Amino acid sequence: MSSNYMIAASPQTQEKSLQRDECASETQLENRLQNLDKLVQSVHAALRHVSFSGKLRTLNLMNDLRERIKATHNTLRIAKLLSEPARGSMLSKVRDSLNELEEAIAAHLDVEMT
Repeated sequence: MSSNYMIAASPQTQEKSLQRDECASETQLENRLQNLDKLVQSVHAALRHVSFSGKLRTLNLMNDLRERIKATHNTLRIAKLLSEPARGSMLSKVRDSLNELEEAIAAHLDVEMT
């Protein structure tokens, strides 16, 4: 005799699972931002030590990218403090901003983002 039972997760278990997923997502966003910041900082530092035409414009671009990274990071910090549904909306905006930043950095630095 075989009995099949369907056991549904309790709402508390589902909520904890969602919280873990959100934390993982937030951690991934945080890591991506930190990696972009390190990349832009290292390129900025390297560019400061070489001489080439258009150096000022390039350094200004690097500064702009650094400011955009900081602004996105600050938005992520704010999103972490919010509760749903505002939290999800803000995290989505951070994800979109981060994707745009990665595209801009890839285009300007001629690198491939993975």
